[in-house]
Amino acid sequence: MKKYFTLIFSLLLVKNAFSQNQDSIKYMLESAVKMFTWDIEKAERGSLMFLDVAYQRDNQDSLEYLTLAVAKDKSQKRPAFISISLPNNILRSNGIFIQFAKTLKTAGGQGWKIALEKANPVRIHFEKCDDETCTARIVDGFAADEVTKEKIDIFQKCMDFDHIYFLFVFPDGSHKSVGVPLFSFKQQYNKL
Repeated sequence: MKKYFTLIFSLLLVKNAFSQNQDSIKYMLESAVKMFTWDIEKAERGSLMFLDVAYQRDNQDSLEYLTLAVAKDKSQKRPAFISISLPNNILRSNGIFIQFAKTLKTAGGQGWKIALEKANPVRIHFEKCDDETCTARIVDGFAADEVTKEKIDIFQKCMDFDHIYFLFVFPDGSHKSVGVPLFSFKQQYNKL
């Protein structure tokens, strides 16, 4: 009898732990979706999409925000601009670097990995810095490669890749990388 009681009790514990684990996973997924869902303001001529992404510097208690904005005219398929704003405590002369990545299955097919694109990161210089923020703007969704001067279609990369990473440097030499999944951007932009 004791054996059966222990077995039933163990099964109940496993079921409860599994349920909590499933609930935790579901909660984390729902939170991620909410965290990366863009705010949209619609007007007669078009729409403006916003996303604030929180990040924390090493050895700091406070959160700071990277803000993305995408402006789209109703009559155009491409955005009028994509802007990236950061607090002005960064090394302004360095600009901000952008790199894209895809989510791929691992070799055994049991898991997932993030693979950065083979192209070098794209540097975008800040257009404007004031007392609070520095803003970089990508007009028409295109940036220019600093070395080759070739046009790079940042907007199309946002549609083709799964993640975008932003890297910026602080005056003390430290740096920060902020990643943003692009699933929500693609869904929301295509509905505008």
